[in-house]
Amino acid sequence: MPSTRGDLDDDLEADYEAALAGLEVDRLLAASGDRRDEAPIEPGTRLTGTVLSIGGDTAFIDLGGRRQGALKLTGWLEEGRDIPEVGQSLDVAVGGRNPEDNLYDVAPANRAVAVENWSQLEAGMVVAVRVTAANKGGLECDVGGLRGFMPASLVSTWRIENLEELVGQTLEALVTELVPAARRLVLSRRAVIERQAADARAKLLESLEPGTVLEGIVRSVRDFGAFVDIGDGVEGLVHVSDLSWERVTTPTDLLKAGEKIRVVVKKVDRQTGKIGLSAKDLVESPWRRAGEKYHLGAIVRGTVSRIAQFGAFVRLEPGIEGLVHVSELATRHVRSVTDVVREGEQVECRVLAVDPEGQRMSLSIKALAPVPVAVGGAPAGDASESDEDAAAAPPPPPKKRATPLKGGLGGSDAGARFGLRW
Repeated sequence: MPSTRGDLDDDLEADYEAALAGLEVDRLLAASGDRRDEAPIEPGTRLTGTVLSIGGDTAFIDLGGRRQGALKLTGWLEEGRDIPEVGQSLDVAVGGRNPEDNLYDVAPANRAVAVENWSQLEAGMVVAVRVTAANKGGLECDVGGLRGFMPASLVSTWRIENLEELVGQTLEALVTELVPAARRLVLSRRAVIERQAADARAKLLESLEPGTVLEGIVRSVRDFGAFVDIGDGVEGLVHVSDLSWERVTTPTDLLKAGEKIRVVVKKVDRQTGKIGLSAKDLVESPWRRAGEKYHLGAIVRGTVSRIAQFGAFVRLEPGIEGLVHVSELATRHVRSVTDVVREGEQVECRVLAVDPEGQRMSLSIKALAPVPVAVGGAPAGDASESDEDAAAAPPPPPKKRATPLKGGLGGSDAGARFGLRW
C-alpha cells in the first residue's frame, strides 16, 4: 500500500503505518477530516485526550474535534510504565503543531515537550532543559539548542544552597517569558513543581481518608506544630496538641526539619485543601487504662507540672495529668496556689475522680493532710461543731430569788418606812 503520509519523517511514518494496521481507512479519514478548519490549541495547554492508535514508539491521541497529537512512548518505556491502550484517556500537555502533518507534539501532563527552534516555543509550555552553567543569579540552560536562563528564585520551591549541583542535569521547566528577537528565553522549574504539587494534591485529596497511615518528611517546625510532606510536595499539619500524648510546649524539642515521621490522617478538608495529621494517635493513649490504674480513692505521687490561678496540675506519668483544685490544696484557706506548691515539686495526692474519655482527673492534697487539733486535745472540727450546737440551744430559765429585791415593792412595810400607809 503506497504511503498516504509522504510528508512525514521516516520514523513517524513507520509508526503511522503500523497504527493503520487493522483500521478501516474510510473510518480513519472520516474521523480526521480537514484539520485545518479547527482552531489551533495553544502550546502549554493541558487537556484529556483519547488514544486512537499505537504504532512503534508513538501513540496517536485524539485531542478533540479533528485535532490529533503524537505522543512519544520512549520515556514510558524507560520508566517501566505500561503502554497506554487504544481507547484509554490520558491527561496530556500540548506543544507545537507541525504545519506539514498537522499533528501536535504532546507529552504526559506536566511533562516536557521537545522543541527544536524558536517557532515551536510559546509562553506557558513545559520544555526539557539541560543546565549548562550556574552563577549567582541562577542557571544557564539549553533548550533544544536554544539558550535560556532560569533565575535562582524560579529554580525550586525551596532554597537550594549550591546551584552548581544542578549543572549537567536535565530538568522540566515552564517558559515564562519569550522574546525571539532579543534571543531572550526565561524559564521556571518552580512553576512546574508547584503545578505538579497542585495536581498531586487534588488527586490525593480525592483519595485520602481519615485513618490512613503515611510516612512523611518534616519540612518546617513552628510554635503551633509541624508541616509534613506526605508525598509529591503535598503537606499536612501536625498540630502541637497532636505531636505527643504528653504536653508539648516547644515542638522543636521533638522534631527537626528533614526528619522522617509516621503520621495518621486525622481530617481532610477537600474545599480548602487542608490536611490534619497526628503522630500521637499511632501510640496507645495512656488514658485508655487510667480508670483501672488510678481508681477512686487511690493514693498517687506525681510532679507539679503547671500552676494556674484555680489550682495545680500534677503529672503522674507521660500523658497523664490531674488537677488539684485550689480548694483541695490545704485544710486552711489558700490565697495563692504558690503558697502551697511549686512547679517541679513532688506531691502525694488522693484520686477524687477519673474521666478517661474526657482525659481529666481530679486530685486532692488536702485529703491526705492530718486533721488539725484544737487546744485541749479535741479535733478542731469537733470544737467548731460544739460552738455551733451551743449557739443553737435555748437559754436556761432564770432562777427564782429567795430574798426580796431591795428598793422595790417586795415588802409589806416598804411604804411605812417613809411614813406612808397603803
